[in-house]
Amino acid sequence: MKVKSNEYKKYDDFQELLSDYNKMIHYQIHRLGVRDYYGEFYQEGVTALWEAHEKYGDHETFPKLATMYIRNRMIDLIRKKKKYEESEVMESLISDTPVHNSQIESFDPLFWKTVHRHLSAKQWIFVRKRIIEGYSIKEIAEMENTTADAVKGWGKEVKRKLKPIMSDFI
Repeated sequence: MKVKSNEYKKYDDFQELLSDYNKMIHYQIHRLGVRDYYGEFYQEGVTALWEAHEKYGDHETFPKLATMYIRNRMIDLIRKKKKYEESEVMESLISDTPVHNSQIESFDPLFWKTVHRHLSAKQWIFVRKRIIEGYSIKEIAEMENTTADAVKGWGKEVKRKLKPIMSDFI
């Protein structure tokens, strides 16, 4: 529904509000560059619209407030998902159980040379012993006469350094 810029429409029915703001929710998803395969960002937008209406529904500036509210909630969801993914990857890197995978040994030798070229000696030890050979953090620490925390630090640096170059192999 088109409303003149100097007049504000108050909504009593949420379905009507949602039908008027549906395109705006999809626009915000598109603007943030999100691929919403499962509809979770759309659902977050609908929830944010509901909450914005509950808080600011009587304000004349509701359209602007709703837009900001929805966009910020989607940005928060992006951050939350990214943080979860990073912690999940880091957990698998530094967990105490060995993660040896026999398929890793059959990777292209060029891949391993590229990885080795971008890492320090300690970081390469982490990759070789942790990822390729499947030793636990504690075992690597004992072999290298260092602490488990130091080995975990090597793993964090490996992840930080390899993240940009792994996109070439994925």
